[in-house]
Amino acid sequence: MLDRKFIGYEFEPSERTISRWKITQFANAIRDTNPIYYDLNEAKKQGYKDIPVPPTFFTRMAYSGKKNFYATLGIDYQKLLDGGREFKYYSQCVAGDTITYQTKVENVIEKEGSRGKMDIVTAITRGKNKETNEDIFDAIITLIVFH
Repeated sequence: MLDRKFIGYEFEPSERTISRWKITQFANAIRDTNPIYYDLNEAKKQGYKDIPVPPTFFTRMAYSGKKNFYATLGIDYQKLLDGGREFKYYSQCVAGDTITYQTKVENVIEKEGSRGKMDIVTAITRGKNKETNEDIFDAIITLIVFH
């Protein structure tokens, strides 16, 4: 069983400047052929100040800090199941923006299932534009850890 003392635990913030190359690389990986992810002129024609990030780009920022999320909480990878991810977007992010993001453990709940006892862990990573302090995204991650 995971220790409930981790509820409210905040990992140290991280920072990442978004590059055009990373956006293009990610768009290629998800096979998104929309020209706004590859061509600055096309992005500007569609109203962006630079190349925008694809919606699921922030999966790369799921956890903040230098500490390993799983090791810090004492999660055994062999007992781990991804319980889902949800993203909320508040403002557009484009190449050149610097994002600060921080992960917080929101909840740890023990439940009984067909495979026995398990912990449901919910963590939220919040991302903000460093320059404007605008909220950019929330990544809500649910993990299932079997006992």
